[in-house]
Amino acid sequence: MMQQLNQPIVPFAPSHKAKECKDIEAIITMEPTSEEIELPLVDPEVALQPQVEVDTEREDQFEPPPPLSSPKTETAPIIAANTTPSDSKSSTKSKSSSKSSSKKKKKKKSGPNLNLLNFFNLLGYLTSLLTSYLGANSGWFGGSSTAEISLKYQTLITPSATYVKYIWPIIFLFEGLFAVSQLLPHYRHHILVQEGIGSIFFLACVAQMTWSITFGYELMMASFLSMTALFLFLMTILRRQWTIVAEEMDKIQTLIAAGDIENEKDVAPHEDKTARPPRPAYWLLRFPFAVHAGWISTATPLMLCVLLVQLDLEPNYELWVGVITLPLLFGCCMGLLLREESGAPSYVFPGVVAYACAGISWELFAPSNAVLTRHDEASISLMKNLTGFCAACLMVVIVSRCIALFLRDMCMKYKNKEETVEIDGVVYSYMKA
Repeated sequence: MMQQLNQPIVPFAPSHKAKECKDIEAIITMEPTSEEIELPLVDPEVALQPQVEVDTEREDQFEPPPPLSSPKTETAPIIAANTTPSDSKSSTKSKSSSKSSSKKKKKKKSGPNLNLLNFFNLLGYLTSLLTSYLGANSGWFGGSSTAEISLKYQTLITPSATYVKYIWPIIFLFEGLFAVSQLLPHYRHHILVQEGIGSIFFLACVAQMTWSITFGYELMMASFLSMTALFLFLMTILRRQWTIVAEEMDKIQTLIAAGDIENEKDVAPHEDKTARPPRPAYWLLRFPFAVHAGWISTATPLMLCVLLVQLDLEPNYELWVGVITLPLLFGCCMGLLLREESGAPSYVFPGVVAYACAGISWELFAPSNAVLTRHDEASISLMKNLTGFCAACLMVVIVSRCIALFLRDMCMKYKNKEETVEIDGVVYSYMKA
């Protein structure tokens, strides 16, 4: 027994490995038989590539292990390895196309292009300004200035020369601001420019030009017709603008009622199409035409009286023209001041009419010799008191209306701040500080 234990232990593995080696050598030396299936030829480059079969049924059951390092360090070499020169070219093309599209967007943001209407407005203003200056100061048309012809055909409703001297620079100054601003990207396609004013301003400039020439040559019938046409053109502009403002104000009130905005001030200035004062759009797009129309509304009956003086008709006709037209204008101005529609009231047109009536009344305090020879004291006193009354009443209504609307707006602000609180079952109202 002890002898068996002292014998060395021979492992079984070496004999087993030898037997396996003999089997492998036999397999290598075996010749292929006809029964074996011949495999198709395979491209060695393709054969060297590792091919992994993916079980699509169980693919979604396994999730890849989380990366050991940050994703930024791993994805960078993978993208670089998978990209080709064509891919890099396409990426550069896409970047260049994105840059060009961004440039186009920037160009679009600069505003729409100018149209013929914008150029005609500027051309009409420049020609009207030039002819008015040449006719009023230089006497190019007929050899006499506008002031000299006005003194020659003095009427019962001719305003003081001082009042006339101050109103025309204001008109041409603000219309010049309009002619320049409507070329800017922010205003060139504004609804008040394209639809509210349109081509009517150019026609008004043509009528103003015609009046300057015909009045210089003392063609009073043609001058009266051109003044009437100018008055109609300016009133058309005002009517169009008032209609647009009323529609836009109704839209704003609808937004307030729906709860989209709290009040009118929440509307951004670039989205506000009403051009309400004191915003710059009001002074550039609405104010010039209200001033011009207010002055021409009193100059039109004046031109009719000048025509009557030239025709040497009875002086009572002048009196009747003044008695009918001035109170009619006074009633229209009161309607503009007291109306309650959206965008109301309008202060500029009535203010200019009041200014013209004050000028007529001031002139009749010391009438010229031409007026004294044609009219008696009763007619002069009647027209002086009538124009003074119209001017005073309009100014009182304008000031009181402004104060009343200001106080109403302040009360509405405090009313919106009013809140309620319930204490022991009783509801109390209080005002926010």
